[in-house]
Amino acid sequence: MALTRFYICSDDSLSDIPASHHGLTWPTAAGETDTIQSGLGWWLDTLGVLPDQAIDLVRVAGAAYAADRLSDRPSSFTRQLDLTVEVSEPTAWESGAADQLAQLLCWLTGDTWELHLVQDPTTRAEPATIIEPSPVDSVALLSGGLDSYLGALHLLGTRDKAPLFVGHYDSATAIRHAQNAIRKWLQSSYPEAPSYSQIEFSQVGRKKESSSRSRSLLFMTLGVATAASRNAATLFVPENGFTSLNLPLHPNRAGALSTRSTHPETFYRVNILLESLGIPVSVTNPFADYTKGGEMHLVADANPPTGWERIAGLTVSCSKLDGARIKGGNSTLNCGLCYACVTRRGAFIAAGVTDHTIYLSDTLTPAGRKELHERRYSDRAAISYATARGIDDDAIDGGTWPPDADLDAIEELAHRGLAELGQVDLI
Repeated sequence: MALTRFYICSDDSLSDIPASHHGLTWPTAAGETDTIQSGLGWWLDTLGVLPDQAIDLVRVAGAAYAADRLSDRPSSFTRQLDLTVEVSEPTAWESGAADQLAQLLCWLTGDTWELHLVQDPTTRAEPATIIEPSPVDSVALLSGGLDSYLGALHLLGTRDKAPLFVGHYDSATAIRHAQNAIRKWLQSSYPEAPSYSQIEFSQVGRKKESSSRSRSLLFMTLGVATAASRNAATLFVPENGFTSLNLPLHPNRAGALSTRSTHPETFYRVNILLESLGIPVSVTNPFADYTKGGEMHLVADANPPTGWERIAGLTVSCSKLDGARIKGGNSTLNCGLCYACVTRRGAFIAAGVTDHTIYLSDTLTPAGRKELHERRYSDRAAISYATARGIDDDAIDGGTWPPDADLDAIEELAHRGLAELGQVDLI
C-alpha cells in the first residue's frame, strides 16, 4: 500500500515543505491559494474569538478533507495517508487527541491515517477592533440536504430560541443552489429571520477521489468552531436515524463503502475528541430515532410555514449528481435511483407529503433513462435484496456502536426504514 504524504500550512508560513510531501497552503485571509479555496482565513478570524484547540481542529479537518479529495483511491480501496499540519497549540493534542482524530478519520474514510501536528511559526495578527459575535443558544448544520432542512424546521418550531445555522459548500453547484433557496425561504417565512452562515472550503483543481467521506468531519468542526465562538453548548446535526445506521443492504456494501458521517459511533467519537481537547460543545442528532419518513411526518404535523413542501423539493439528497455524464442530463438534479434518492422518495410516500422534486430519472429520454438504470444497478440491486431479505440482525449485533446503544431499538428502526424503501418503484 503506497503512502501519500501531505503538508498543510498557511500561505504566510516560512516553513520548508519536505520534497516528499504534497504541499497545501491555506490562505491567511479568506480567499484562494493554488491548492485551497476558503471562506475562512487560517486563523478563522471571521468567526470571532476562538480557543486555539477549535482553530486547530478545523485546520486538521480541512487539511484531511483536501488530502482525501486529492488522493487517488486504489482498486484495493484502502489508502495510507500521512498528514502534517501546522497548528497553534501542538501540546493540546499530545494526551491522546491526535490518535483519537486519526482513528476517527480511519472510521469515516476506510483509510489509514497518520497525523503529525507541528508548531505553526506564524502568529495571529491583532485586529484594530475586536468584534465579539453575540451568544446564541445552539448551532445547527444546514447542508442543503432534505434531512438538515427538516431539522431546521423542527428546531425552529420546538425551541424557544432559534439556532444559528451553518452550511458548508465546495465546488458542487447543486449544493450551493439548494442552500441559497433554503436561506431565502427561511428569511421570508419566519417573523425573526434565522441567521444562516454559509462557509466555502474546497481544494483547488480536479479532485481525484469521487466520494467525500471526510466532508462530514470538516462540516462538524465548522459547526463546533461556530458554536465555540458564540458560547453555544450544543451543535445539532440532523440526519435520519435509519441512514445513519450504515447497515449493509447487501453483503458487498458493508462498512466504509457506505457513509458513516452521522453514525451513532461517529457522534460518540467526536464528543470524546471534543472533551479531550477541552472544547465545551456537545454534538447531537435530533432525528437519531426516526426514519426519514418519520422525521418528515413529525415536521408536517407541526404545521411549518406555507410553502415548506416546495422548498423540500429543492433540497439535494443525491449521492451521485452525475447527470451531466448522461446525454440530456443535468448534474444539479437528484437522480432518483441511487440509495440516497430512494430513501428520499420513500420518505415523502411514508409521510403522505407531495414530492415536488424534479428527478433526473423523470427528465431523460428512454435511452438516457436506460443508461441511468445501468449506472444505478448496484444501488437498485442492493435495495431490492434488502427489502426482500431484510437486515440480518447478526449484522447489527456484530456492528460497532457506542457503549449505551440500544440494539433492540436499532433493529426496530432498521425494519421501519426498510419498509419505507420497499414502497418505492425502482423500475
